[in-house]
Amino acid sequence: MLIRRCPALPDNFPVTDDMVLHGQGSLRIEMKKGNIFLCDYKRLDGLKANIIDGKQQYLMAPLVLLHKTLDDKLMPIAIQLLIPHTRDTLEINFFARHFLISKTGIYPKLLVERGVLSYYYKHDAMVQTDSELQKWILDIFEHGFLSQTGTGIPKSFTTVAELIKFVTMVIFTCSGQHSAVNAGQYDYGGWMPNTPSTMQLPPPTTKGTTSKARMLQTLPNKGTTAKAMATVWLLSKEPSDFVPLGQYPEDHFSERIPCGLIKVFKAELEVLSAVIHIRNQNLDVPYTYMDPMKVENSVAL
Repeated sequence: MLIRRCPALPDNFPVTDDMVLHGQGSLRIEMKKGNIFLCDYKRLDGLKANIIDGKQQYLMAPLVLLHKTLDDKLMPIAIQLLIPHTRDTLEINFFARHFLISKTGIYPKLLVERGVLSYYYKHDAMVQTDSELQKWILDIFEHGFLSQTGTGIPKSFTTVAELIKFVTMVIFTCSGQHSAVNAGQYDYGGWMPNTPSTMQLPPPTTKGTTSKARMLQTLPNKGTTAKAMATVWLLSKEPSDFVPLGQYPEDHFSERIPCGLIKVFKAELEVLSAVIHIRNQNLDVPYTYMDPMKVENSVAL
């Protein structure tokens, strides 16, 4: 797909400042600064989709508007046809990054400050001379990220602080972040119109020309819908061998100090869970996906 700098909005993508920036800036100014980019999926246009139950299916070829942030990252701010469903997404993502996964956020702070890694690696030289540790990160850098230095993934560890940062990132990605993006799939995707898995008619090419009848004809049939619902239900379902965050049934840690640190960590997670439970009492739809008692220790599905 082609991503290019966007000096002006396409005629078929009439978004406004309020739709995407929520009073935090001006599209015109951001485009003038060169901070707005457009991802055009027109290469999908005309691509033949699958045939389901003997009927040809169709794909969308949408436009995606991206904004370059101060930390030089491209963040999607509008997707053609999905603008109502991305309302407040940037604001929510900002608060999640700032209060949950930032350097001073909840989970990383809990994980890093327990000091288990600092117990095993008391100074930088111990990190630098651990051949297995160095081979591990090199393997991730070369095979997981194809030796791309721009990813921010190191090819070697030189300090204890660097090791703690990376391990914290791995732990959070496999627990809290996975729960946030996986646990609610059925809650959202179980209502098929939210995320139709296929289209039985091609998308309209002219704005305002479709009808309710055509939309219903475009949505997937009952059989395809049932399969998609079953898939997201299985992905969202808590496994029978669920192990919550902070629980280590295999007893990998047996020394007194690490066990003490883990005990403190568990206590803080219980406090955080109680705080989330109290907050949820004031919500029409409780948000439970980041409750430590419902976050799995690893990606098990």
